[in-house]
This record gives sequence, C-alpha cells and structure tokens, in this order.
Amino acid sequence: MTRPDLVALIERHRLIAILRGVPVQHAPTLARQLHAAGIRLLEVAFSDEHGEPGLRAIRTLNLPGLHLGAGTVTTLERADAARRAGASFVLTPHLVPQVNAYAAEHNLGLISGAMTPTEIMQAREQGSQVVKLFPAGDLGPGYVKSLLGPYPDLKLLVVGSLDASNLPAFMQAGAVGAGIGGSLTRTDWQAPDWAALDLRARELIALVTL
Repeated sequence: MTRPDLVALIERHRLIAILRGVPVQHAPTLARQLHAAGIRLLEVAFSDEHGEPGLRAIRTLNLPGLHLGAGTVTTLERADAARRAGASFVLTPHLVPQVNAYAAEHNLGLISGAMTPTEIMQAREQGSQVVKLFPAGDLGPGYVKSLLGPYPDLKLLVVGSLDASNLPAFMQAGAVGAGIGGSLTRTDWQAPDWAALDLRARELIALVTL
C-alpha cells in the first residue's frame, strides 16, 4: 500500500466525510451517494461495531478516486484492523504514540488529533502529515487563526461540531480542510432520507471550495 499524500489530497478536496454509526447495510449506498456528490475522502469511525465491516463493504466498491480512512483509531488493535480492512490512512481523536508509530511502520497516512500547541507539535514530530484540531467547534475559528501566527506552515484539519453555519469561518481562518460527521450524515437509518443527505453533502462541498 502506498502512503497517500494527505496534505495534497486535503488541500484539493477540503472535506472528509465521517461515517459514524452508519449501519453496515447502508454504508455502501451512502458511500456511493457521497462519491456522486463529489466527496473523495471518507473516514469510517471504528468506535462501534459498524466500523470495520462498514469500511470493508465500502472498499469492495472500488469507487474511482475515493480515499478511504479509519477514524477513532485509539489502539494498536484498531490500527491493525483498519489496515487489514483496507484503510489507506488513520485518524485519532488525541495523541496516540503507538498508533502513530504503527502508521509509519505500515506506510499508512496519519492524521493525529491534538488541541494545544504542544500536542500539535508532538503530532507533527510523530509523523502526522495533517493535524486534526479537535474539538474545533468549541475552540472557534479564532483559535485556528491564532495558531497560524507562530506556525504559518501548520496544516490543520478542523473536526468537531462543524456545520454549514460555522464551516466558512474556519476555512477563512486558515484551516486546510474539515472533517464533518453528524451534520453531514445524520438521518433515520430505519428510513434514510437519501435526497436530504445528497443535498447536505453538495452544500458542504460548496462551502469548503469557495
């Protein structure tokens, strides 16, 4: 597996769609729909029983240009499961040195979660090509702008409590991209509203590419 250039991919596509709690039987349909809307970066959260089988199901689709990652990778076991399921990159919500080392050893792309300047620099030292600023929605766009003062070359992916109302401000503050879950993929999975999901995806893509 070739390690993806996550900086280039995120600078190009801006948006990572996060699938968390999506039932396995719906994951392929949702992935196809997001891909049709223009999503090229997809994260499947490994925080519940849907994660690993969902990622495997999406991987079998072989959607052109889609880069598939695993999120909430907080243990070596999850990192290994993600790699075996076909993820080309992993994301963590906080610094996990063992996972970061595993990603380097196995040629996986890495987006390590951090919040403070010290954590952010440690994430970079541990090989995080892009640093996941979490929880960005609670910190606000001003925090991104402040960080880029002393660290102008910092590549920040903002994640956490983001939606159409605050996403443009984060991009204008200098975030390289955003990871969006609930506000993008929330629906009643007993009766998914596919039209609404498609509309939401296209709206958010437009906001990050302004």
